[in-house]
Amino acid sequence: MALACAGSALAAVVAQWMPKALLPALVLEIAFGILVGPHGLGFLSPGPSMELFAQIGLAIPMVIAGLEVDFGALLARPQGAQRARPLILAILISLLTLAMAGLGAWLLLDPGTPLVHLAIYAAILSTSSVGIVVPMIQEKGIASDIYGQTILSAALLVDFFAMIAISALAGIVVSGSAQGALGSLALVAIAVPAIRLLPRLLARVPAARLDNRTSLPFVRLSLALLFLTAWLAEMLNSQLVLAAFLAGLLLGQIVPRGSHLRERLEVIGYGFIVPFFFINVGLKFDIPALLGSPKTLWLVPGFVAVAFANKIIPSLLLVPIHGRRKAMAAGILLSARISLIVAASDIATRIGVLDTATNAAMVLVAIISAALAPILFNILAAPHRQPPTPVQA
Repeated sequence: MALACAGSALAAVVAQWMPKALLPALVLEIAFGILVGPHGLGFLSPGPSMELFAQIGLAIPMVIAGLEVDFGALLARPQGAQRARPLILAILISLLTLAMAGLGAWLLLDPGTPLVHLAIYAAILSTSSVGIVVPMIQEKGIASDIYGQTILSAALLVDFFAMIAISALAGIVVSGSAQGALGSLALVAIAVPAIRLLPRLLARVPAARLDNRTSLPFVRLSLALLFLTAWLAEMLNSQLVLAAFLAGLLLGQIVPRGSHLRERLEVIGYGFIVPFFFINVGLKFDIPALLGSPKTLWLVPGFVAVAFANKIIPSLLLVPIHGRRKAMAAGILLSARISLIVAASDIATRIGVLDTATNAAMVLVAIISAALAPILFNILAAPHRQPPTPVQA
């Protein structure tokens, strides 16, 4: 724990030294895990304790992603010259993303790959990274406008669809029948009425009562709800990532948007527990397996191409409303992926769909996209400067 916490602090400091922190600290945390792991200096190795912290560290970002969902903005009616709701555009972008990810997987993989395995590859390659998207649109000051909400909605929806898909498909692979998907569908069916009804029951509880510097009621409520949904997912043979996201959706309806209570959960999560997940990813990154499989190594450029294409092409739907430059910028930002693609790849490895070399390839895709997408987005999203008008004498 001491070494992992030191690596987390080092990654955060180094990330701040870089121009505008273009490289997320979590990429540096993975690099630290690789450096000190079994295939590096050998100071750390995966084990039960690290795995436990890593699983909790994976769940917290999913909860925070659920907290970011603004149903009011998603369901808002178009105003003025606006032609479509953010939700409609986000759904179309998400569905096209999934379809293109499936097509890309079909083109890259062997013809004999089972259909359910192709679907799992599609779910993995369709993911985004809300943890990168949210800070970037906040930095640009577009989080509350229609353009920023469309980007955020697309990231959240495609991740939600991917979480349901990977959870259901994993159940099918493990059980050997379609009934294996029922647990994940049941979890969603339980969550929907809870998200609608529970906030109404708690409406009389002032948000101020959840604010206490010593007892931290909101943080304790968040963790209790997280572990409760995780237990329910375990009972239903579903996946932790889906349970955590649903817990975040529920919490987001209880605590008002803009409340500093949400920041406390982020401080505890990103400041302490989340880095364990990414360091553990680095520890399990099997470099010899990847380098020892030329076929898998050659797949990396293909996976990267699919990862960017299945975001950029669907985002062209934004051209009529926001213009080509902004549409391209949105597609590139949505191409950033880190937490969920790594988690989904890990799930697929545990159920035998991916081997260790392919899992390492997916982690490499995540690192490349997380490093490139913010830089390219900053370039495209920068205000277009008009040439100065010559002064008439």
